[in-house]
Amino acid sequence: MNRTPPRSKPRVAPPAIPGYRFLYDIAVSAGAQIHLAYSEELGHNVAIKLVPLGHSGAQGPTDADRFERERDLMMRIRHPGVVDIYDWGDHAGFRYIATEYFPAGSLELRLRNLLSTHDVFDIFFQTAGALRAVHGAGLAHRDLKPANVMLRANGEIVLIDFGLAKSVTEDAHLTNPGEIRGSPFYISPEQALGYHVDQRSDLYSLGVILYEMLVGARPFVGKSVVSILAAHQNDPIPQLPERIARFQSLVDGLLAKDPQQRIPTADKALEIMAKIKA
Repeated sequence: MNRTPPRSKPRVAPPAIPGYRFLYDIAVSAGAQIHLAYSEELGHNVAIKLVPLGHSGAQGPTDADRFERERDLMMRIRHPGVVDIYDWGDHAGFRYIATEYFPAGSLELRLRNLLSTHDVFDIFFQTAGALRAVHGAGLAHRDLKPANVMLRANGEIVLIDFGLAKSVTEDAHLTNPGEIRGSPFYISPEQALGYHVDQRSDLYSLGVILYEMLVGARPFVGKSVVSILAAHQNDPIPQLPERIARFQSLVDGLLAKDPQQRIPTADKALEIMAKIKA
């Protein structure tokens, strides 16, 4: 029997926000769109994130609620290692936020090639320094991964995507108890279990990134999301090759399964890395 193939869903064009000329899509999902646009006021390209306006219902917060929360949390941080916000507002049924654009790409792209030890030191110091600023503002990022570590043209590291970020000093949050949100390869064991997390969860993710920068592979893998999450919880921390064994104590401290046994702060991680480099 012949079947008519399903029609692809037509792309919804971004709204014509005054002052911006949309150039092309960066990423489009059911809940959000990210576009490259030219800012007439700034005279250069920016990234614009759009989410449809919506109302919270019995099932919990909408993407628009999370988006507004993301913007408010990002506004707390002023640090060169955290993405700049240029503009935000509502227009034509969307909330939008205009931020810095990174034509140099992300750490995820850099990791397609094995990094030099010099690069590992440089990226780690910058990333941990940016985390220190985030944590100093009373926040946990909760989605630290190479795709959210961007590079400026001069090599500076910048953290983006605070959509899962939360205040660890306030009761208000937009994640329901037991809800698992995050990136499977970089998620901490406690976050994978849906438990309460704090800044130490980000340090675990930093440890995963460090291992990947050193080895060129992730420390915990699996054939499914469930098996990856189980590996974070149960698999032993891999041993580094002899040529980079001096990093093992830092990797072990960051990837400790129990957050109580983990390196507690970005400052401490920076201190240990400085001793390794010395």
